[in-house]
Amino acid sequence: MNIYPMKYLLLIIGFAVSSVVLAGEGEDIFKKTCAACHTIGKGRLVGPDLQNVTQKQSKEWLLAFIKSSTSVIKSGDADAVAIFEEYNRIMMPDNNFSDDQIMAVLDYISQGSQGGSGGSATAATPATDILAETTPDNVANGASLFDGHRRLSNGGPSCASCHKVRDERIFSSGTLAKDLSQTYENIGTAGVSAIVKNPPFPVMQAAYKNHPLTEEEVIDLTAYLKSVSEQRIYQVPADFSMFFGIFGILAFIAIFMSTIILYFKRKRLAVNHDILSRPSKVIN
Repeated sequence: MNIYPMKYLLLIIGFAVSSVVLAGEGEDIFKKTCAACHTIGKGRLVGPDLQNVTQKQSKEWLLAFIKSSTSVIKSGDADAVAIFEEYNRIMMPDNNFSDDQIMAVLDYISQGSQGGSGGSATAATPATDILAETTPDNVANGASLFDGHRRLSNGGPSCASCHKVRDERIFSSGTLAKDLSQTYENIGTAGVSAIVKNPPFPVMQAAYKNHPLTEEEVIDLTAYLKSVSEQRIYQVPADFSMFFGIFGILAFIAIFMSTIILYFKRKRLAVNHDILSRPSKVIN
């Protein structure tokens, strides 16, 4: 029996299976990582619409940009700098994907651009405004979720843990991440809701990996950030300097008086003073 045809058949089957696996991986990566900021044929979000992007840029350029957009921008590449400036100077997070994984994502984008298997999930459809029927109650709920007065349903951390906004209605002191006061103005409803629902940034991904937000919470937080963006120029940042100054003085006085009281109540003599002071007889 000639084993060579069988050998080639197995190679072909193996190649076909690996192609299907990579295609599925590309779709999975896109939906988990890229879809928060990009669409394929639905228009721009935080970043550009990726329809036909593989025809606009070389695969070498796309590989480098997806791995580290920061490096490509800092290199002075004209296209990278233009995208950075057009999209509100928001850096795309660097990724640790392998070349094969990135190529799988690009293949998925190509299929979606041509109406292939990826297109069924990302074909252009009229966008629905999730804030169309929101009320002031949604804004109030979003404020409570943002500053932690109301817990997220699945136990995720409040936004104020890392972010701050210019809003005198809440006490927001997070300084670990970006100020979100103008975020809605920059990226709109689609961008904000996409990031809140499916965070593309590593720290946010880790924080909400097992604590996803509900659809209602996404709407409430998006409505709140829209309100913040619209009202920020009328907000007067709260000044707590007088409060902390007075509190500091009162705390100092309390500590000082406690020290004096404890000082006068101290034991003035040694524990064995009375024993040592007793007259003793010297026995000759």
